[in-house]
Amino acid sequence: MTDTFEGSLGNWTAQGSAYLYTHAGSGSMNYATKGTGAAAVVCTWDEGLLTMTDDLRLHSNQATSVTITFDYEWDTTTATRLVYVDYSTDGGRTWSDDLGDISAWGSFTGIPTLGTFSKTLEERELGSFTDDFKFRIRGKDGGNPVTAHIDNIQIVGTNVVAVSRVKDDIPEPSAMALVFLLLSAIGFKRSRRL
Repeated sequence: MTDTFEGSLGNWTAQGSAYLYTHAGSGSMNYATKGTGAAAVVCTWDEGLLTMTDDLRLHSNQATSVTITFDYEWDTTTATRLVYVDYSTDGGRTWSDDLGDISAWGSFTGIPTLGTFSKTLEERELGSFTDDFKFRIRGKDGGNPVTAHIDNIQIVGTNVVAVSRVKDDIPEPSAMALVFLLLSAIGFKRSRRL
C-alpha cells in the first residue's frame, strides 16, 4: 500500500490536530514532499492522529512480516517532540506503541529537518498476524507546538516460505518397493546364468 497524499489522505483518517497539508509552491517549505505537492500533517498539540482507514489483511495474504516506511519533516525550533508509530491487531480497539517515537531517529531542532522512518514487524513477534491489522501515527503533547509532516507512506507485507532441502523432496522408497527391486535383481541374475 502506498499513499503520497497528493490531494487526499488516501487510506488514512485525520483526527484531532492532524490534517492534509498542501504547500503553496516552489518558494514555500516542502514539508517532506520534496517539492511534489501535498503531505499529511500530524501536530503534537491536541493529540493529532493519522490512522489507517481500512485494515490490512495480513493473515489472509499469509504475510510473515510487514514494513512501514515514510518520509517526515519537522517544523520546530524546539527540542520537544513526541510522535509515535503505533500498530493494532484488533482493528484499532487497542494499540501498541512498540514501534517507538520517531524523534529517536535523529536531531530535530531547526527548520527544516528531513528524515525517513522505516520499521519491520515480524509475525513471530506477535504469535500470528490478523486481518484486523492497522498502523497509526500519533502526535502527543510535549509542552510545545510541534508539527511532523508525513509523506510517501509505503506498507509492504512479505511472505517468506521455508524452502525444504532437496533430499527431503525425494520420496523414500517403501519396503515393498525395495523387496520388489531385490527380487527383480535376483531374477535378472538367474536368467543371465541360463
